[in-house]
Amino acid sequence: MTRQYPTYRLGPDFRDKLSHFIDSFLKDGYEAFENELAGVDEFICRAWNLTDHPEQDIRRTPKEKYLLEAVSFAMYDRLNRDAFNRTKDTLIILPDCLSLNNPACERVETEYGGICQQCSPACQAYHIAELAKQYGATVSFSKRKLSQQIEHYAGQLENVGVIGVACILMLASGMRTCADLDIPARGVLLSFTGCEHWNDEPFGSRFPMSWLKEILEEKYGPRTSAADD
Repeated sequence: MTRQYPTYRLGPDFRDKLSHFIDSFLKDGYEAFENELAGVDEFICRAWNLTDHPEQDIRRTPKEKYLLEAVSFAMYDRLNRDAFNRTKDTLIILPDCLSLNNPACERVETEYGGICQQCSPACQAYHIAELAKQYGATVSFSKRKLSQQIEHYAGQLENVGVIGVACILMLASGMRTCADLDIPARGVLLSFTGCEHWNDEPFGSRFPMSWLKEILEEKYGPRTSAADD
């Protein structure tokens, strides 16, 4: 009698095939994203010269992990797409570094995340809040205890899906947190990192508004046009 295996069954050459796949994945990835990852090696080298720096560990993140987390984000985003589109409400979670474009930020801090007051059109958060209004979405800046924040809003909103905005090394992690809570999440990557984790003199991060708009429009249908950034 032949045993029927329910899912996968590893053959004797699986480890070799997996190792070969990873080698090819890294080689092809570094070639495909040569421009996007051009500064990572030098940044890591400088980070290894830091001693007793509060951010030294994260700044030493190996280059391989940038590629791994970028692909992880894209895979989660693809897998969650249909389930996200079936949810009724949307929570958009923004990183703190977006508000660094506005040194006089007047956002109101709450136990479950900062709320943008749209105090300055020069800040990208202002325009995100404007876009969110068109789709009836809720916007909040992220909190360190992300699971508590998401659970809070999931209790307030009806059948919620999440859109996270974050850097390469943070976004897939946040999507895993949502998965643990059985909440479908999609994401938008920051174009660059401006926060204190990566910079001794932090500055405001940004991302293309068209990416966020595309996700909302796919779920709810088109609304009044919003300017890209």
